[in-house]
Amino acid sequence: MTDLKFCFPEDIPSQFASFDGKIPQMGVGKTGKIGFLKLTLESDSQRNKTIITEQLSRVPLYVQKALYYDETIPSMAHLFILSPSGGVLQGDRYRTDIELKNGATSHITTQGATRMYKMNSNYATQMINLNVGKNCYLEFLPEQLIPYKNSRYYQRATFNVDDSATLVYSETIVPGRVAMGELFDYDICCLKTLCYDDKQEMKFHDNCILQPKNKQ
Repeated sequence: MTDLKFCFPEDIPSQFASFDGKIPQMGVGKTGKIGFLKLTLESDSQRNKTIITEQLSRVPLYVQKALYYDETIPSMAHLFILSPSGGVLQGDRYRTDIELKNGATSHITTQGATRMYKMNSNYATQMINLNVGKNCYLEFLPEQLIPYKNSRYYQRATFNVDDSATLVYSETIVPGRVAMGELFDYDICCLKTLCYDDKQEMKFHDNCILQPKNKQ
């Protein structure tokens, strides 16, 4: 489940072909280059709160225990996705699978901004799969994406949302490390978002490809 094929999106845009080079240090698929996180959350009627019923992770992705600090919604599980690497490196392949069942409610975010570091070889990818079941409510609000100079990043987010459920999702990308003089200096950033209902009918499809160095 945590091998390279499982964590590597099969629909890489053709624009990434020119960057598909061998990494001289830790190559694609090596230990520490594949991050995987799988979470299942369900409503616990006895404790009147949403709890984690299944958790599987592979560094550099993991999650801390659920917190319950919203007094207006005391049953909501607040989770922070963590990474000890501090950012996304060349050759990284990340995958996050999150499922909510049985009326679960949760707010999930990241520990901080996702930094895409400078890349001399290859590129980085991330897959995000959110399944929001019947009568569930999920806020998935990661911090902003910060693409460093010469970075290359592909993200595919796929949502399956029941007609009775609610998903709140945000995606923010900044021009780069503006304070360091980097303004749209990254090579490519592609953000693909797909959303389906409980009948597997597509609700929307958004595909954003940013290549600021391409003047055409």
